[in-house]
Amino acid sequence: VRFRFNEDCGYRHCGYREHQTHFHCTRKDCGYSFCDKTRFVQHTARHERLDTLMGGDFRQFRANVHCGRVECPHAAASQAAANGPGGGGSSNKASHFHCLKCDFVCTDTNKVVAHRRQHAKLDSINAAGFEKYTPSQNCGVDSCNYNAKQTHYHCLKCQYAVLGLSQMSSHKYRHMD
Repeated sequence: VRFRFNEDCGYRHCGYREHQTHFHCTRKDCGYSFCDKTRFVQHTARHERLDTLMGGDFRQFRANVHCGRVECPHAAASQAAANGPGGGGSSNKASHFHCLKCDFVCTDTNKVVAHRRQHAKLDSINAAGFEKYTPSQNCGVDSCNYNAKQTHYHCLKCQYAVLGLSQMSSHKYRHMD
């Protein structure tokens, strides 16, 4: 949104307020201000990159926005930022990201990408008719030699255990008529 030099933009902490023509990002929880079109283009591109990164699997929370999850390690920091000096906003611009499929949370966009890959891999494992178990999980199959020892996968039809993707593809032929 564009504000003329003599207009009050209504942003309490805006450095351009009532003395310079400027713009504010209209995205929810953003409000970034800038006075030239180059920054506008860069800022819009940043939002587009983050939207692509998030897909439908993650949600971003800026430092001054509380995510509403009590168990979140970043919730206290975001609350402090929102209640910081002057009652709104902070110099810390760090965001954090919540996975919408599980309880994963991080502050690094590279970890977002890696975590999305993990879900994609689990989805393909489930689509192949298997379930993954890590060494810290009890698979519940009494005769399983790998239970609580190493990562393995159980066939959902017969509980047969395999150690990798190649064994999954060869096992599926046992169930073909």
